[in-house]
Amino acid sequence: MKGKNDDKFNKILNAAIHIIANKGFHDTKVKDIAKLAEVASGTVYNYFTNKEEILISIMIIKINEYVSNAKKEIMNVSNPKDMIKVLVKHHFTAMQSNPDLALVLQFELRQPSKEFRDKVRHHLREYFKFIETILKQGVEEGYFNKNLNIYVAREMFFGTIDEIVSTWIYTKKETPLTDLVEEVSEMLLKAFS
Repeated sequence: MKGKNDDKFNKILNAAIHIIANKGFHDTKVKDIAKLAEVASGTVYNYFTNKEEILISIMIIKINEYVSNAKKEIMNVSNPKDMIKVLVKHHFTAMQSNPDLALVLQFELRQPSKEFRDKVRHHLREYFKFIETILKQGVEEGYFNKNLNIYVAREMFFGTIDEIVSTWIYTKKETPLTDLVEEVSEMLLKAFS
C-alpha cells in the first residue's frame, strides 16, 4: 500500500467510502471504486492488494485522523467536563459533516471477520485510551465521582455517542447531530459526577 499523501490514493479512498456507504462492502466492486475515482481498475491494485485492504485502510486512516483532530480540539481545554463536551461535539460534527464516512464507520467496522477486527482494533483502542485519560483526570481533579468506574464510564461515553450516530443514520439524518451536543454532554456529565 502506498502513502496516504498521494492524490490518487486519496481519490481511491474517498471513492471507496462513497461506494461502500451506498452499496455496502460486499456489493462494492473495485471497478466501481476505480470509475468514481477516475482511475483504471489496475491503478487501484497499485495501492491495495484487495477490497478488504481498502476497507481496512479507510478504518485505520479515518480513525487515526479522527483521534488526532480530537486531541487538537481539546489541547487548550483544561477542565475535563469541558473536554467531554468538546469530544461529543467533535464526534457529532465529524460524523454529520461526512455522512458516507459515518455510515461506513458505523456499520462496516462491525465486520464479522476476526482478522479484520484485529487489524483495526489497535487504532480504535487509542481512542478509548484517550477517553480514559480524560475520565481519570476528571476523577483526580474532583470533577467526576471519586468512585467512577473508568471502564464502565468509557463504554457509556462511546456507546452513547455511537448509538446516537447509528440512529441518526437509520432515521435518514432528520435531526442534525450537532443539535444534540449539549443535551448528550449534560447527561453523560451527570452520570460521571
